[in-house]
Amino acid sequence: MSDLFPPVPTTLSLFDDRPPPVVRVIDTETAGQKLSEDAVIEIGSVDIDLASGAIVNPMRSFCDPGGAVINPHARRVHRITDAMLDGAPPFAEALKSFAGAPIYAAQRAEFDRSRLRLTGRWLCTHKLALRAFPTLPAHGLQSLIKYVPLGLSPVAPLLAGEHPHRALYDAACTAVLLAAITAKLLPRCADLADFLERAERVSLEPALLARFRFGRHKGVDLARVPDAYLEWLLREPGVDADTLFTARHHLRQRGIRGTRVLPAAAAG
Repeated sequence: MSDLFPPVPTTLSLFDDRPPPVVRVIDTETAGQKLSEDAVIEIGSVDIDLASGAIVNPMRSFCDPGGAVINPHARRVHRITDAMLDGAPPFAEALKSFAGAPIYAAQRAEFDRSRLRLTGRWLCTHKLALRAFPTLPAHGLQSLIKYVPLGLSPVAPLLAGEHPHRALYDAACTAVLLAAITAKLLPRCADLADFLERAERVSLEPALLARFRFGRHKGVDLARVPDAYLEWLLREPGVDADTLFTARHHLRQRGIRGTRVLPAAAAG
């Protein structure tokens, strides 16, 4: 478990400075191009009250792609046709209905945040699920629905007639995932404000992987990966940020920085 979520004693604040517990869970479908050439073609969201678990206020809108070419692979995934986009509002106009939330959450928040550019705090449910459910075999949204498992009955009316990789469908499922993550990690926090603060920090950092996705120790429990291999990753050029972050984390958990063993007090 990450050191950002150690158990802490519950203490009551003398001041009512708790953040609003409502999070807007949002998803986008795009033309499937690189960021500079991409276009949002559908936005979907729901609001979840983290205190009660209630999922409300579903919203969705198609967006005019503004001349961007829709990648054939992306179209096969989300199945959004040109006819469905006919008459859709421009992106800037469609976005107005989704703006103004103090906190947003998305399964891959870096992707959605870069395309929506909505101001506010952002939570990444993918990175949080890696902390809450590290032993699962996979952490994509559909895998989490299967392996947590997630009960989708609270959002069943929103899923009727829809399919995965449509914006409202994925936003509703991600809201159920966020509720499960909160239930798992909130007991380790002082209160909801503490949980949201730590969840935001996790969301801004690289992902703490449950297992490596390549190499000699691909798919192996990180506890069984040798120190020497973790140290080699830190020296190897071209290693991605998530892998480097994970290697450093586990070396530090073992009391090692580089090849130097840290004193016990500094290694905690």
